[in-house]
Amino acid sequence: MTEDLYVLPASFGQKRLWLLEQVQPDTPLYTMAAALHLRGPLDTEALNRALTAVVERHEVLRTVLRLAGGDVVQVVRAPAPVALEVSTVDGDVAAAVARAEELAAIPFDLAEGPLLRCHLLRLSAREHVLLNVVHHTVADGWSMGVLLNELITRYADPAAELPELTVQYADYSVWQQEQLDSGELNDQVEYWRTELDGVQALRLPADHTTRATSGAHTVPVRVPAAVVRQFRLVGPNGVTAAMVAMAAYATMLSRWSRQTDLVVGIPVAGRSEVELEPLVGFFVNTLPIRLDLSDNPTFLDLLTQVRDRCLRAYANADVPFELLVEELKPERRAGRLPLVQTMLAINNTSLPSATGIQGLTIEPLPLSTATAQFDISADLAEDQDALTGTLTLAADLFTADSATLAAKSLTTILRTAVASPSTRLTDLPCPIADARPLADAPLPQDPASPPAAEAGDPSPRTPVELLLTRLWSEILEVDTVNVHQEFYASGGNSLRAVRVVMRAREMGVELPVDLVLGEHTIRQLARGQLGGTPAAARSQAPGEDAAPGLLV
Repeated sequence: MTEDLYVLPASFGQKRLWLLEQVQPDTPLYTMAAALHLRGPLDTEALNRALTAVVERHEVLRTVLRLAGGDVVQVVRAPAPVALEVSTVDGDVAAAVARAEELAAIPFDLAEGPLLRCHLLRLSAREHVLLNVVHHTVADGWSMGVLLNELITRYADPAAELPELTVQYADYSVWQQEQLDSGELNDQVEYWRTELDGVQALRLPADHTTRATSGAHTVPVRVPAAVVRQFRLVGPNGVTAAMVAMAAYATMLSRWSRQTDLVVGIPVAGRSEVELEPLVGFFVNTLPIRLDLSDNPTFLDLLTQVRDRCLRAYANADVPFELLVEELKPERRAGRLPLVQTMLAINNTSLPSATGIQGLTIEPLPLSTATAQFDISADLAEDQDALTGTLTLAADLFTADSATLAAKSLTTILRTAVASPSTRLTDLPCPIADARPLADAPLPQDPASPPAAEAGDPSPRTPVELLLTRLWSEILEVDTVNVHQEFYASGGNSLRAVRVVMRAREMGVELPVDLVLGEHTIRQLARGQLGGTPAAARSQAPGEDAAPGLLV
């Protein structure tokens, strides 16, 4: 067993992903994978030593996440040799990619780790695929570039002098909390409170009505550099390729959903200090960009609005998204993330590609996306103004044809708008919206949505209600609780909700986590519980004191 060195606070982002893992455990939803095609003579032992050196350098790659004292913490383990799993693949590079995708789909255990897995797939003596799989709680897209570049550098020259790391990821987590405690973020929180007041959830007409799995339809998207450059010529100053993509994406979503008040999440690097740039870690933050399309603006007007709102969001980007959710207290619905239901990511981080490293040629290999974190999301990479990437739709809500139409809509909107930027949004062709009238398409159902709260006797009337009443009182740290109180209105938050699930599980009652993370009362929660009545609760009537040991 690897020795545990430190126990430190988890960052806001780590806490959110830990919570989401409790909602959908044993899935690869928050797994990141990068593959490199290696051709030429490879020293496997040298590669393994380089990998061990990189993991020793970055504490977060030796970290696991656990619940301790009512909060999520990072447990940093002592440096130790890192396992490089070597296996032989029969076939060509396509067979190695298929095997890499299988390995990347294996879930992580956040409490036990390790949260980095490395596989070397051998095609021949001179051809390999190196796969690095890491959980998102300890790395982001920028981090993958850092990790792989350092790995190649260490392999090429074990004595190479890398810049000294003056801080580690856990220092960033502590600094994040200090910012909050000092009140430094108060003005930014108020900005978002005003900006997101009254925001509505995105509701796309689905082909199916139940969200039950995380499967995905992923289709390619490509926007030529000439299109982006033309918008830069005719659009407002400071327009970027990401802003052009955002305007087209918002147009498509609005036309498809018939909603004119939209929020699109965009990830930002979250590395505001230069000391954070060489670190591996989960720094990325989500900014909810709210757009108003109610007056049917021209595409050029929308592009100007996108620029202005993005710039204001960047100026208030220090507030962790997780803190926004807790501070703004948006409506919570089971099975739906609050505030942001769709993401548009523009990636500028490149994986290493080099020749001449001891005769080794290195090229990145794309891996397909097998899961969907959102109903719809776009993941694009910018290269000299050209945008290439994918659009991903949840497979249990949408058909493959809808995914293809949505991707076609993005490029069609841009191709038409670049020729006539003053065209109003409703006059732009949008194949996904034009495919069928809204009335013909069902809206997705909110799974496990609780029934309306009931009036009447507020006292617990079943053993499960009694158990939950006592758990709420303990976890919310209040003296009295009644069965009609709403959890979040009573001081609850996502972490406390998951603690209720875990404590109830210890008592023999299994609660659906997605229901717990939506708005609910004790009576609604007890009605939706999945397990049996706990033995300790069965031994007493609702009005009696709890048996010793019921609450640890």
